[in-house]
Amino acid sequence: MNSRPSNLPTIIVTGASGFIGRHFLDTIKNDFYIYALARRSQKAAGIPIHKNIIWIRVDIAVEQAMKEILNGIANQGGADYLLHLAGFYDFSNKSDQEYYRTNAIGTRNILENSKILRLKRFIFASSLTVTEFCNPNVVIDEDSPTDAKFPYALSKKEAEIFIKDYSSEFPCTIIRQAAIYSDWCEYMPLYSFLSTWLSAKWNCRVLGGKGDSAIPYLHINELCKLFLLIIKQTEQLPIFNILIASPDNSESHKELFKIAVGYNYFQSIKPFYVPKFLAYAGIIVRYQWGRIIGKLPFERFWMAKYIDHKMRVDASNTRKILSWIPIARYDIKRRLLFIIANMKNNPFEWKYKNETAPVYAIKERQYLKIYECMIKLKDQIINEIFARMSSQKNIYLFETYQHLEIDKLINRIEYLYNMLENGMRTGDRTNILEYGSYMAGERFIEGFKSVEVIRAIELTAEITIDSLMSQSELEGMEQRIHDEIMVTLQMVIDKIEDTYENLIDNKRQKTENKKNGEG
Repeated sequence: MNSRPSNLPTIIVTGASGFIGRHFLDTIKNDFYIYALARRSQKAAGIPIHKNIIWIRVDIAVEQAMKEILNGIANQGGADYLLHLAGFYDFSNKSDQEYYRTNAIGTRNILENSKILRLKRFIFASSLTVTEFCNPNVVIDEDSPTDAKFPYALSKKEAEIFIKDYSSEFPCTIIRQAAIYSDWCEYMPLYSFLSTWLSAKWNCRVLGGKGDSAIPYLHINELCKLFLLIIKQTEQLPIFNILIASPDNSESHKELFKIAVGYNYFQSIKPFYVPKFLAYAGIIVRYQWGRIIGKLPFERFWMAKYIDHKMRVDASNTRKILSWIPIARYDIKRRLLFIIANMKNNPFEWKYKNETAPVYAIKERQYLKIYECMIKLKDQIINEIFARMSSQKNIYLFETYQHLEIDKLINRIEYLYNMLENGMRTGDRTNILEYGSYMAGERFIEGFKSVEVIRAIELTAEITIDSLMSQSELEGMEQRIHDEIMVTLQMVIDKIEDTYENLIDNKRQKTENKKNGEG
């Protein structure tokens, strides 16, 4: 590791490539020497090289890796602070071992191996959602229990228990955060709402229940300021404490709808309220349709439980302890103007920041495992497909393909595989289906028969599935592999057949018209 300046405090930031991590690094990079820990590379995270940032790629759940890294930092002089942001969250809300692996075990790995760092304070980013808030009499404060029962909350509860235990080794602060957003939005639920409300979609005016669902929002700049206040005042803080990063007020859907459409259209538009029982049914129908087309909606069945419930917060004690006064201009009702301006003036960047950023990627861990294996096996699979298609014994199956130049055939195989790989990564089949239609038209012009093109797709499916099923890390996922690969490529085959039929019909019609004209 590089030598570091002696005049700067040192901080370790886990989850440095995430939304909060990226913003915090940008805030402190000139005033701290930073060990930034993340799974992704610094380039992939879009974080510029800086003399004060040492980027380290690591999976915090791998104990030996964390031990080696933190031992290395200790040998360089240790660290003053550790801000633990890394965590797993999936809006599907399904039970997933990754919650326990990353959020609980990963946190324990960091705590255990931080004992040699001589930390002044360990700061942990938790969530207000660890407390169940559906009871209208509940007001969440620093002493509220961790009684929520969904997977994410349970894993954060486990992590908080570990942190309290380790506070005998070094001072620890837990921060239970509100919904954190920026001027580009970057908070998936809010992004989903705005993308719907400010569109021409059929449901652009629909609000569930009475529109009273409400949670508190905190701007990322306020959160970064709060982290720095904790660091600055660490000697005055107790050995262990829990603080709340949130305003007291919660903003309802109907309030946000009114402000957003008013800013966007410069007029008042009344929403259409859907009773809760109908909202349940609508979510189910949309989800099932999303499964068919390979593009799941953001809304999930579990979310209906919170329709018309308001999260009530009292963060007065945190404000008093830190002398923290949230700035009025960062209130969500005022920042919506900035968010909508960015959406309208820079639509591609707005979409990229919200849909591409991994912190918001809604994926099941199984998809990621399959995708990782597809990356690893890529060359092997492509070479095997090429060998089978170019084999003399398959001349009658792939005769037209065998007339192509070798590089051209390999490029076509690789392009299809890349499209399949990307669909697995994103869970979105739209691009590969569009490619199926385009490919069919191109092959038709080149003289390929549809049956030969379909054989090539089927061969790709067969070899890809067999190769993936041979991987020990995918054991028990055979049905998922088969369904995802076969369903996707069967839909591509259907697109090819439809396109060929239309092209043949058009060609026949033109021929008939020409004959009738000559007659």
